[in-house]
Amino acid sequence: MPSIVLDSFSRASIRFEKLATQEADRLAQLQTTAQIDIKEAHSVPFKAGADRLTQEVADIEHELSKADKLLGSLETSFSALEQMRTMVDRVQDLEKAAASETDTALSASYIDQADELKEQIITLGETASFRGNNFLKDWGQQNFSIGGQNFSIESVSMNDVVSGFAYRGGNVLGIEDGDFDSSAYSNLIAAFGPDTINNTYTDFTGNLPDGTMVNGANIAQIGPNGSYGVELPTKDKRADGSYVQLPALTLPAEMSIGVWTKIDSTGVWQRVLDFSNDSATNGNGGNGLLLARSAWSDRMRVLLNVDPTMAVDNWDLDAITPSEATTPGKGLANGEWAYWMITVKDAGGGTAELSLYKDGNLISTSTQTATLSAVTRTENYLGASDWSHDDTLDGAIADFVVFDGALDATEAMDWYNNVGLTGLENSFFTMGSEALSESIDKIEAHLTGVQVAVEATRNQLAVKAELYTEEATNLLSIDSEEVAVQSSLAGMRQTLAVTSLGITSSTQANILNLFG
Repeated sequence: MPSIVLDSFSRASIRFEKLATQEADRLAQLQTTAQIDIKEAHSVPFKAGADRLTQEVADIEHELSKADKLLGSLETSFSALEQMRTMVDRVQDLEKAAASETDTALSASYIDQADELKEQIITLGETASFRGNNFLKDWGQQNFSIGGQNFSIESVSMNDVVSGFAYRGGNVLGIEDGDFDSSAYSNLIAAFGPDTINNTYTDFTGNLPDGTMVNGANIAQIGPNGSYGVELPTKDKRADGSYVQLPALTLPAEMSIGVWTKIDSTGVWQRVLDFSNDSATNGNGGNGLLLARSAWSDRMRVLLNVDPTMAVDNWDLDAITPSEATTPGKGLANGEWAYWMITVKDAGGGTAELSLYKDGNLISTSTQTATLSAVTRTENYLGASDWSHDDTLDGAIADFVVFDGALDATEAMDWYNNVGLTGLENSFFTMGSEALSESIDKIEAHLTGVQVAVEATRNQLAVKAELYTEEATNLLSIDSEEVAVQSSLAGMRQTLAVTSLGITSSTQANILNLFG
């Protein structure tokens, strides 16, 4: 073979090997920086990677728009809160002026002006705080995710702002001393309900200690009409099941007891409430009083012991007959919230009357010879039995109230309509200027925390989008380079093939296999 042919082939081979080595090194470096998989280098995956990153940037930009909406709505709420703060300051000035004014008429005028301002605060809450495109209102969310981060305004329902800080079943405002006014019901002995601030089942009247939530019983927004209730997640014997234990109760001879409850499944003798002085008697003696499912039926039963010397349930009211159990509004329905009220009254002539109401409607009454007396009961459970072998309630409990005296049918219905449907908190919650001011602080502090967290997440997303955009651009550039290099290598392969024409076929094949 002429030496000129071998020299030409040798030079072409050296150039090809050098360029191929450089490309291999470059691809290896890209693999090290996690931009490509070297095994897939032959398929030139750079543009596909750039397209993927571009799509991720588009997704991030959607999350950024959500963050911007939320931040905008928070700014609107902060503006409303500041306006409210100014108005509350004015209310406080008027209240102080009224307290120090000796002129009765002038003092009353100050109070009227303060009340008018409070109404304006309500109006402001209903309009200004949700003016424009409000993220929280439009999306209808209290818990949401931005960029994989979870945020919550659940502890400050924006309804607080919308409705002028009206209490909503135990939110951030809480019921504190002086906030609960039951003066219109002077016969109200106790009014228990969920307090989400302190996570307690609280007597809002302040007359009794808090109840105790046992074995996983917890407060959740599962109550009637969107309110809060106590969830009883574990159905088991009392030692392990979920329930609420109330403090000692002195129940008068004539009394009314009301309780919201939901029973989720059919279990034998599921207790809504069970009160006595002896947990071993299952209501038989020990001044027992219980409200429970009648065996496995769809009927509610009341058992009341008015003579603690007797060893039997000497007043057994099967509140609904079997035929009535299918009557709408009378029988038990699994998964249904119902407001049950028991009343006991002296019917005269040595007789007493026991009645049961459901959702304000009288469904059963029993009269018998009985002598009523006030009784203090110490073993008191909501959702559990005094008899430890019974299962706890599969369901939930909300408000529980006790009255001195028996409500009549009209009063029972009025209570259900005016208080039962709206909840203890909404009915008896009052907020003076000081509480209003504290509430503004609480809401502002919480929303500021949300704002700071969202801003931090937004900044992280923006940086990520910028990096992804830059990387996509780099990958497209690498893609262009790779196309050029592969084209050059192909040209060299062709040159090698042409140059090797003067070489024997076997040697040519070996060379092409070596550099091909």
